[in-house]
Amino acid sequence: MRRVTWVSSFGGVAGGAEQWLASVVAHCPQFRSRAVLLAAGPLQDELAARGVPTVVIPTGPRPRDIAATTRRLWTELHDHPADVVVANGVKAMIATAPAARARRLPLVWVKHDHSFDRLAPFLGRAATRVVATARQVGEPTRRRDLVVIEPPRVRDPVPRPEALADLRAYGWQPGAGPALVMIGRLVPYKGVDTAVEALALPGGEGWQLVAIGGGEREFPEEEARLTRLAVACGVADRLHLLGAVPDAGRLVRAFDALAVLTRPGVAGAPQAEGFGITALEAMVGGVPVVAVGPGPVADRLDTPTGAAGIPVPAADPGAVAAALGRLRDPAVRRRLGEAGERSAAGHPDQQQVADAVAAVVRAAAK
Repeated sequence: MRRVTWVSSFGGVAGGAEQWLASVVAHCPQFRSRAVLLAAGPLQDELAARGVPTVVIPTGPRPRDIAATTRRLWTELHDHPADVVVANGVKAMIATAPAARARRLPLVWVKHDHSFDRLAPFLGRAATRVVATARQVGEPTRRRDLVVIEPPRVRDPVPRPEALADLRAYGWQPGAGPALVMIGRLVPYKGVDTAVEALALPGGEGWQLVAIGGGEREFPEEEARLTRLAVACGVADRLHLLGAVPDAGRLVRAFDALAVLTRPGVAGAPQAEGFGITALEAMVGGVPVVAVGPGPVADRLDTPTGAAGIPVPAADPGAVAAALGRLRDPAVRRRLGEAGERSAAGHPDQQQVADAVAAVVRAAAK
């Protein structure tokens, strides 16, 4: 039984990278797994509940913070030997690569997004194997042997009445108009501000915006910033910041559309969206998607049986408002949602994805 140490940049369970790790570890019983998380969060408890020994090494964003974590990882890999190390995310890769090299251990890097892409060629060379969750995400590594393994198909969302009942417990009561949801960390680069501004423009009138997700310590003022922006735009009564909601993707049927509006321009943040797991959750639930394009999310909206959503340019409130104007028509929402649902039905499941990852891990160990 191979010993695998999984090093993850984050410790939450709301983000796609964390969902990916929890799913893969759960479906790879053939490995003796151990996890190292570079931030505390619910993922530690979830992995522990699955019998996976887990340690947290809190790691800040500064180079000296990462260097300190590298030293601790060197000790961790000495005290708990592994046959293969898997770095889940770019921060995990930066911290893990020197420690794995010093221990002469095979290293698999799983790249989920476009953060620090200028480092991708160097990090790619430091890895034994590179896995990307979308072709565009992996291309900056310049690895000819890149393996693309998209995240797994999520379970079916709950019916709309049940989803609405659950969301009422978090303080949201649907209004008279349609509702747009954004699910993810409450950070500037996710583009919630773009959606807020769109509510005040032609096409966005009458729409409610529900943002689900907790903040990050690097951006402690984000909720206050968005609230001030909504007041300035005259849409404060239509913005609802619910905070973290466990397993929020299962509630997408409570909404009329979902948006993925990741935008460039925030230092140290991804300049574009990666795979976009929330978009897949919406497609599975038959909910149309408004997504920044070009990119993996917008590309998936162009399905063989028709569009599953509407692509928009990054940081363009006017384009988002125009998309919302089109989506006011229930017939349009139904047509786009049905196309997405048909397309998502053939997406690989959790076991198929885990098997593909396990094959890469085994190949790296040879």
